[in-house]
Amino acid sequence: MNDFKKISIIGLGLIGGSIALALKNSGFKGQIIGRDLNSDNIKVAKELQVVDIFADSIKESVEHADLIIIATPLRYYESIFKEMSTHIKGDTIITDVGSVKGYVHKLANTYLPANTKFIGGHPMAGSEKSGISASNPYMFENAYYFLTLDKQDVLSEELDKLKKVIEAIGAYPVVTSLQKHDKIVARISHTPHLMAVILANLLDFDKNISYIPYVGGGFRDTTRIASGNPDMWRDIFLSNKEELISSIESCEILIKEFKDLLVKDDSRTMDELLRKAKLIRESIPKHRKDSMPQVFEVFIGVEDKPGMLGDLTRLLGEQKINIKDIEILHAREDEQGAIKIGFKNKEEQMKAYTVFKNANYHLTFIREENESANNE
Repeated sequence: MNDFKKISIIGLGLIGGSIALALKNSGFKGQIIGRDLNSDNIKVAKELQVVDIFADSIKESVEHADLIIIATPLRYYESIFKEMSTHIKGDTIITDVGSVKGYVHKLANTYLPANTKFIGGHPMAGSEKSGISASNPYMFENAYYFLTLDKQDVLSEELDKLKKVIEAIGAYPVVTSLQKHDKIVARISHTPHLMAVILANLLDFDKNISYIPYVGGGFRDTTRIASGNPDMWRDIFLSNKEELISSIESCEILIKEFKDLLVKDDSRTMDELLRKAKLIRESIPKHRKDSMPQVFEVFIGVEDKPGMLGDLTRLLGEQKINIKDIEILHAREDEQGAIKIGFKNKEEQMKAYTVFKNANYHLTFIREENESANNE
């Protein structure tokens, strides 16, 4: 962290704001320079004291910075690179947080000076919420943080400096090629988001039936990420379209194969595919931070009468347990309870569990990262 005296963050939204907060939380003693076009973001940033200096222009943002972090949507990168190109110092390290790296490196090579020290970055952390008001100094703890270099780059010293910053905010730096990065995120992030979008739109595909009133927890969990910022995801899809198209083509093959199994009533092969999917899913580590926040929920079976919701929240309030999310479940699949309450961490989840159990409420189960953790 002592390698940098002034860090500039261009874009004070969810990720940019969280990086600034994480830097301050890690003990960074230098100055953080912030730049954003959104007046609401700047207002909140001032209230939260996220940055030390607010820059009125790209020039002010970068001319004295030792490290520049671009944290805007991808569609702004081209204009930012153009504008900053004549104002950056020769020894300044530039990085970004975009989820597509081939496109970003191409822009950097086109608009930045040849000797620019650019290292692509992508933290695998985030939220379905957007804006600096949703920023969190602990967002990057235990998250993978990709760093990418062009094959012709030799920036070992700069890479080591950037790794220290990433480790200081709690993340795990992973150095890879930009091609490999884009292929990985197309499969594990971009395609799942696309599938969530397709499933959500499927509810509106047949106009003759209203499906939404009957949607249960399984569908909500599967499509949760479709609530992400549409503008941001449009840019991501278009910027990584070659790898996304390749992934879609693989999905088309798998869907066609499964459709053929249904047509042929091939239960044996279908069973093999289902069991294989189950094994793959269960092999995924459960405690690695994702690009979406971890979920800690308690499901409570309650009698359908006035005042029940108030009783639950009162019990939690008396124990100073904060509620992150609450939902009354009308349609229930695997959930037998009538109310779902979410908490920010495992500790508060277990405190709530104990409170409700001692109050003789029926707990159908608690759930962590959408996995059944306990059944009663």
